[in-house]
Amino acid sequence: MIPGAAQKLLDGVTDLFLPRRCAGCGAAGAWLCRRCAAQLVALDGPHCRRCGRPTPLPERSCVECRGRDLAFVSAAAAFAYSGAARRLVTQCKFQALRSLTDEMAALAAPRFRQFVAAAGAREPFQVVTWVPTTGGRRVERGFDQAELFARKLAAAVGLPAAALLARTRSSAKQSGLDRAARAANVRGGFVCRPPGPTALPGFKRAVVVDDVYTTGETLNQCATALAAEGHEVHVFTFARTVRGGSC
Repeated sequence: MIPGAAQKLLDGVTDLFLPRRCAGCGAAGAWLCRRCAAQLVALDGPHCRRCGRPTPLPERSCVECRGRDLAFVSAAAAFAYSGAARRLVTQCKFQALRSLTDEMAALAAPRFRQFVAAAGAREPFQVVTWVPTTGGRRVERGFDQAELFARKLAAAVGLPAAALLARTRSSAKQSGLDRAARAANVRGGFVCRPPGPTALPGFKRAVVVDDVYTTGETLNQCATALAAEGHEVHVFTFARTVRGGSC
């Protein structure tokens, strides 16, 4: 990673030649203007405790995750993956706008604090990690957006952030694939990084962070790798796809 001072300078130069424009409406001045930020659909109401899907009342499982073999214990997201939230993620990923992760983390931090307090009430979390991107995409973008997002969220709640996962292979992009194809695309695609969780004394409970929860297959494979080492895994994302239907 680029040292902090150098990165701030680089971000300043980028802002000089590429002025910030709202991802929602295109207005100059910020990556998300107040009007568009107010239109974000917050997912802080009743939800499925297992997969985070919004529900009329809190549920232990819902139609989206019932019967699925999920390795993570619970999931939550800050916003619905639509409108400005979707455009923020898209611009960060595909236009390589690194500083957008600052905006995403600032917006998601209140929900993340709430999630960490609730899910960690029985036993506190020890570490925050993330879904690593492929080597090729990291080179193409110049950064790993999930890592930057995770590190900023971890700092917001005073937890360490560590790279606990590595990809075993490159995979095709998940966008455009159905659930079965997504599962096949990432199955067995992650392992714990050497020296793994032993680098954190007493490590037991972790939060795996990513930008979007679509079907949960990628996050599930990350959780599977950590659970195989005997660790309890919870997941958090900036946004989540919200499908229709009742629980």
